[in-house]
Amino acid sequence: MKSWRNLGWLIPRYGILFVGFVSFLVGVFFIFQGLIQQREIIEKESRISVWFLAQTEIELLRFTESLKDFELAPGPETAKEANQRFEIFWSRLPPLLAGSQTAELRSIEGVVSSAKALIKVLEDLEPQMQRLTELDPAELDAINLRLDELRGPVHDLVRRALLYESNEVGRARARHNELYVQLLGLFALTVVVGLVIFVLLFRQIVKTNQAIVAKDVAATQAITARNELELAINSISEGFIVYDQEDRVALFNKRYVDLHPMQADDLAVGVSFSDLLRAAVRNGGVKVPGGDVEAWIESILETRRKTAETTFESRLSDGHWLKISERRTIDGRLVGVHTDITELKEREHLVEQKTRLLQTTLDNMKQGIAVFDADTNLVLFNNQFLTINHYPETLAHTAIPYREFVEYAARRGDLGAGAADTLVRSQLGAIERLMQTRTGSLRQQRRLQDGRVIETIASALPTGGIVKTYEDITDRIDSEAERARLTEMYHAAQKTQALGTLAGGIAHDFNNIIGGIVSNCALLMADTRSDPDARQRLQQILDSGTRARDLVRQILTFSRNAESRRKPLDLAATIRESLQTLRPLLPNNVGLKEEAITPCYVSGDATQIHQILLNVCVNAAQAIGERDGRISVSVQRVDVEDPDAERGDAGGERLGRVGQPSRGRSGDLQRGAYARVTVIDTGSGIPEDVMPRIFEPFYTTKEVGEGTGLGLAAVQGIVRNHEGCIEIESLPGVGTRVDVYLPAIEASVPVMQAVVRQPAALQGQERILLVDDDRVLLAATKEILMRLGYTVEAHNEPQQALAVFRDDPTAWDLVITDRSMPKLSGEELVRELRELRAEVPILMLSGYVSNEDSERLATIGLAGVIGKPVFPEELATAVRTTLSQPESGTPEAGPARASRA
Repeated sequence: MKSWRNLGWLIPRYGILFVGFVSFLVGVFFIFQGLIQQREIIEKESRISVWFLAQTEIELLRFTESLKDFELAPGPETAKEANQRFEIFWSRLPPLLAGSQTAELRSIEGVVSSAKALIKVLEDLEPQMQRLTELDPAELDAINLRLDELRGPVHDLVRRALLYESNEVGRARARHNELYVQLLGLFALTVVVGLVIFVLLFRQIVKTNQAIVAKDVAATQAITARNELELAINSISEGFIVYDQEDRVALFNKRYVDLHPMQADDLAVGVSFSDLLRAAVRNGGVKVPGGDVEAWIESILETRRKTAETTFESRLSDGHWLKISERRTIDGRLVGVHTDITELKEREHLVEQKTRLLQTTLDNMKQGIAVFDADTNLVLFNNQFLTINHYPETLAHTAIPYREFVEYAARRGDLGAGAADTLVRSQLGAIERLMQTRTGSLRQQRRLQDGRVIETIASALPTGGIVKTYEDITDRIDSEAERARLTEMYHAAQKTQALGTLAGGIAHDFNNIIGGIVSNCALLMADTRSDPDARQRLQQILDSGTRARDLVRQILTFSRNAESRRKPLDLAATIRESLQTLRPLLPNNVGLKEEAITPCYVSGDATQIHQILLNVCVNAAQAIGERDGRISVSVQRVDVEDPDAERGDAGGERLGRVGQPSRGRSGDLQRGAYARVTVIDTGSGIPEDVMPRIFEPFYTTKEVGEGTGLGLAAVQGIVRNHEGCIEIESLPGVGTRVDVYLPAIEASVPVMQAVVRQPAALQGQERILLVDDDRVLLAATKEILMRLGYTVEAHNEPQQALAVFRDDPTAWDLVITDRSMPKLSGEELVRELRELRAEVPILMLSGYVSNEDSERLATIGLAGVIGKPVFPEELATAVRTTLSQPESGTPEAGPARASRA
């Protein structure tokens, strides 16, 4: 333009006419050119103003959308996006108050005041935006309300700018049209007004030059604004890049270059996106699947063209992770924001590792663990949680409500008896109350339908929700029950041991007392044959002594301290013999019936087996009472395959199945062959609450004088000593069945039949040395022996007896000594006598002999041991039997208790 202006100064050299003509042509050209440029400038400035306001309104909308994104997904990323949009929107407002590009806008009424008001609102919002992540929903709603209030003023500015543009452009066009008409007039008046036209053209050139200067100033301001924009973009922490409509780089910041070092050498304004992809592949920043680079680039470009907005994550070759957000603008440009999320990914990886470690730890725990959130939805669990509760695969997922687990357990019957709805409400109510407190725990135990016992502990979490542990404590419960049972057995054994100790301590003295009574009573009965009344009273005394002796024997038998000589015997024959003895003892209203008594053999003590049958049958008769009843007894060999199975038919009657019978057992029944003695009565039966105590010593439900409470306790002791088992089944109002199991032996084993031997003549003339520290018993025993014809010398001190024997050891045919004596015991006396004469027969009297004592006495060569109290017939039989045997210091049979007829 300056060359054209300089050319105008050369026109005077060619004359006025040429100058005028050329001036006219040049002037017309410049006029048209100037008018066209002026109109373009005016229209462009108007469009720039409208575009600036439109962009301001668009940025407001984008800021509003980013704030909504934050409300939907609160977090650092969405907060950062919202603050960026806030800064961009704010950056649109200051140019409205300064700058040549917005000069025309400021001339519009209300634009400046509205812009200042908007800036004031943004200044008020800035502190809240800086702490956006800390705002509560109410404060966010307040921000949205303020933004809603901004939309109206911003839109009004756009509307005013559009109206202003329309009016100004119209006026400019009308003005230019008038100028065109004037130019035509001027062309017609060229010659006349050439000079005037020249002046006018010159003036127009001056004005055009002024417009050019103004344009240069505007360009400078635009460059300044661009530099400021680039400075702002370079100051943000995200990589920023803009592509034009043809996907060429239009703008990028330094952070983008830092994030993409592989593209640094190729990145420049004007470079296409496809060239950047090729450079990335070439530099090793990207590995192309399949190796076809162009196809890969084309697929990316195709996706890019079809997508208006996208967000994705990308891992670079150097290990860094980027979050890339791309969005198309209205005019077709593409804006990309690249955020370094490497730290976030590392934290996520660390969290994932810790989560896997936590899950592995939980899965290796014995207890089942489940964590429920504040809405009672499952958020974490381990395998044991499913295994212990036998939950199906359909429940092995997170986000399942706690209610579904409870309902499943209720349907399966694992919550106990009752209506399922009621049980579910109860469980859910307890958990809700626990969650409301947010402290404490709830411990529950329940037995599942399959018999297992599960203990659950629900603990409230401070942030809401619960953590619940599940443990199968079936073994622990069973162990505790077994421990309780063993403890009870231990206490019973301690009680039995205490009773045995007491019994052993008093048996000797008590039997001496009883012996003195019954011996003297027997002598008196022999002296009062002619006085029936006296004999009757003496018989009562003798019967009382007999009962006292039997009571001591029961105590000793129960305490397992009584001597037991077990020998092979036919149990059937022993039972038949006992029944013959038992029949006279039963009332007339009680019938005693033998059923299915078959031969079977055991290793046992016939006397103790008789005591078993006696105690059981006496109890049965007392249970029948005064009404008519029946007792049936059977003996049978059985083979036990399953000790816990229902007992088979023993050949007798079964109890009537009116109700469920109560049962009791003592001893362990093992697999193998047994001889079973079954006693069934039709008595009143045993109440269910009494059944657990039937073997307890001294426990009785009978009236005073009717029983001692030792019958079944003694039976239990005998059966236990025989390594057997006793089972009792009773139904109140129907009767009781007692099964005694004794280990069977083969019939080929020599069996001692329980034969009642008829003794020979009990009198004799032999010399007997008698030793006992109890003077009463000593005198009575001496009198009994002397009445049988024996010559007896009695001593109450063993030292005196030993001295007499030492004077003439061969003078004595038999020595009878007490076992327990002061200064010199019976055992010590026997050893001294054996030193003096080894073959002398010796009988020992004892009020108490345990199994251990019996084994020890067998080593000192006794002819026999007689238990106190001794009835005259027993003493006479034992003495005569011993004296009738050949002399031997070590009898083949060893020590044996004399037969008690």
